[in-house]
Amino acid sequence: MEDQWENMFAHYCDNQTEFCAKLNGFLQKNLDYSRLNEEQLRASDPLVGDFIDLEAALRRTEDLQSFSIVPACSALVKVVGDNEDIYLAHDAWFLYRSMLRIQKKYTFPWHYTQSATGPGGIIPGHTVTMSSYAGKLVSLDDFYLTSAGLTVTETSIENSNPDLWLLLDPEAAPLTWVRAMVATRLARSGREWADIFAAKNSGTYNNQWMILDYKLFTPGKPVLNNTLWLLEQMPGITKQKDISDILRKRTYWPSYNVAYFEEIFEISGQPELVEEYGDYYSYDKAPRANIFRRDHVKVHDMDSMMALMRYNDYTHDPFSRCNCTPPYNPVYAISSRYDLIDPSGKYDVPGMHRRSVGGIDMKLTNYSMFKSLEFVGISGPTWDSQPVFQWSTSGFKDSHNGHPDRWNFDPVHRVWGSCTV
Repeated sequence: MEDQWENMFAHYCDNQTEFCAKLNGFLQKNLDYSRLNEEQLRASDPLVGDFIDLEAALRRTEDLQSFSIVPACSALVKVVGDNEDIYLAHDAWFLYRSMLRIQKKYTFPWHYTQSATGPGGIIPGHTVTMSSYAGKLVSLDDFYLTSAGLTVTETSIENSNPDLWLLLDPEAAPLTWVRAMVATRLARSGREWADIFAAKNSGTYNNQWMILDYKLFTPGKPVLNNTLWLLEQMPGITKQKDISDILRKRTYWPSYNVAYFEEIFEISGQPELVEEYGDYYSYDKAPRANIFRRDHVKVHDMDSMMALMRYNDYTHDPFSRCNCTPPYNPVYAISSRYDLIDPSGKYDVPGMHRRSVGGIDMKLTNYSMFKSLEFVGISGPTWDSQPVFQWSTSGFKDSHNGHPDRWNFDPVHRVWGSCTV
């Protein structure tokens, strides 16, 4: 935990006095608001990562310690064969200095309220497994498997509309990481997860959330309604929908940091970005949209799913090409490698400069593994088709206490011990 703190936060406020004063004020007001509501509603109401958006809203001067330089994630829900299985996988794109990773299992047989103390009052999500980090109570990626039969994940949505930041109010809602964990603990279904999460909107850490209900899936049977729910958030608005029919017809649902709902896409300023910079910001023609559309049919087992989620062949893949010098981009891939960007290159979209950021993992579960809340994880930047990332030869000066030098790790499948609720 000490190493993770040193790597991620020890220098976060260096030369950022004004921003950190605003941030502390916002967080203190939000904490006071949350405590007040917890005290007032504790007998009857159980509803009681955001820095990325708060940096934009509170106008942090971007530097190497900023979280807003972290761009994205990739996720995929895939129906395999003749409805034989459903896979769900997620790649976190984050700062390389964050790569002290932990697979966690939390079992907390909490009750809905202080008055619901009997066995029937225990929350459905009493047991949660997740990919996480040292010292974190939540996943942050996000990737959750719950005893309620739900798998929950997300990819972030960029807000390019500065007017929306004016809607942020620290006394309006708990921050997103709190609401996500509350929904994950309390929800029995995808619809219920979306309803709980959307009951209040902090407008921070705006994401496309996917909630897969494995309880509703039977191998060999068609995908039922309510199996896959989608929720998207921007400041002042959330949209949610059962998208099981899309999964049933297309056999896959990809997520790559572009809003699906037209209203969210419009209000977040994406059309202006498409007009100025092209298809990188579009929903149907973004590089990852094209790669997922082309390659999801290659998935027939867990190994091929892992290969797709770790895929980055940017010097050869036509969907990784760009109007750039050199004419391809290592970010235009399912698992990005910003560290492979040419430092003297010229690129056609903002933010394309070499830094220690990219896909830092892969998590994958399926129907049988989910029964035990288990998943396969791979830690570190992809090295299937690219050089292994190595701190000592990278040239980066980021703090990386406790890290190995070379990141060439095989998949890990954690088999959990039992814990009686």
